[in-house]
Amino acid sequence: MKEVAARARVSQATVSHVINQKTYVSPKLHERVLRAVRDLDYHPNAVARTLRTKRSKTIGMIIPNISDPFFDTVVRGAEDVLANEGYTLIVGNSDDDVRKEEAYYRTFREKQVDGMLLIISPGSGPPDYLQQHVSKMTPIVYLDRYYRGLRGDTVLLDDFGGTYQGASHLLKRGHRRIAMITGPLNLANASMRLQGYRQALADFGVAFDETLVREGRFDMASGEERTGDLLLLNPRPTALLASNALMAVGALRAFTKCGLRCPEDIALVSYNDLDWFDLLKPSITVVRLPVYDLGATAAEILLKRISGKLTSSYRRVILKSELVIRESCGSPRPPSTVAEVTENRLPNAAGTSRGETSTGANSADAEVPVE
Repeated sequence: MKEVAARARVSQATVSHVINQKTYVSPKLHERVLRAVRDLDYHPNAVARTLRTKRSKTIGMIIPNISDPFFDTVVRGAEDVLANEGYTLIVGNSDDDVRKEEAYYRTFREKQVDGMLLIISPGSGPPDYLQQHVSKMTPIVYLDRYYRGLRGDTVLLDDFGGTYQGASHLLKRGHRRIAMITGPLNLANASMRLQGYRQALADFGVAFDETLVREGRFDMASGEERTGDLLLLNPRPTALLASNALMAVGALRAFTKCGLRCPEDIALVSYNDLDWFDLLKPSITVVRLPVYDLGATAAEILLKRISGKLTSSYRRVILKSELVIRESCGSPRPPSTVAEVTENRLPNAAGTSRGETSTGANSADAEVPVE
């Protein structure tokens, strides 16, 4: 910095002002400093800056599967918000392995990141390392998945309300033998999706049949495997609700292998959308999730914690979904003798009626204290 100041014929303070962009510097001096920086190939010492400011301007993020388009979009939402505030995002892929997750967590702590965004791996309960975490030293915001008892802000999807929407749509179409492929049920979000499905059945007067439910792994392979199992049932289900988009793709592959047509032989609803689902024949009916907003909202909350703008108790933000009706459910089936009920009479987890839909842009207002 001293060399840059000498070359630009300014003080070291002026160089600091230009680099940190926190104080006004005249355009003429600003350009002289930048020219000197380029000529000398000057790069600020990040380690020294961290020691001086107690801020590294980096955020660590741990996700389960970087090849899943869902998590790819979550990362993009977080990265856009953080980059706009001058932060660098470092991403670790846990492969849903709590040991890898903990290794990334400890690496991020050693690197003195200013905060973390974390999508937890499945397990029987909160991992020990997180129960021992001191959030005041390194704030954490949990996304999409959570365990009761963890201390930190949480941004979730309305998993209950979303699958209620998807199952209700199939029920309104006349389906009564509706199968479901869940995610790992030791995850709260997978469990809530199953509860939404069960509640929709109950509200339409349809008895829950556990033989129609299979537990998957949120991946394409398990979607295909579990669908294959369900198609062996007699009578066969007339509709399927897949708990994520990758398992819905696996289900389509199983339909094809079994020589079944969608929606003529079996209807399909996917919990979450993919960019090309509307290009398929048939196009896929989905419960569209505000995935980008999931990452963006979490990053915004984390930045407020880091800056001290948010000092109140931990927050839980629930983002609402939107039913997008396409071709994979076909035309309504013959009317059923089962009495249908109004969807709006029961509140969902976000405190809104289950019949409401919303884009993710306005859904971050649904905040409740963390239990």
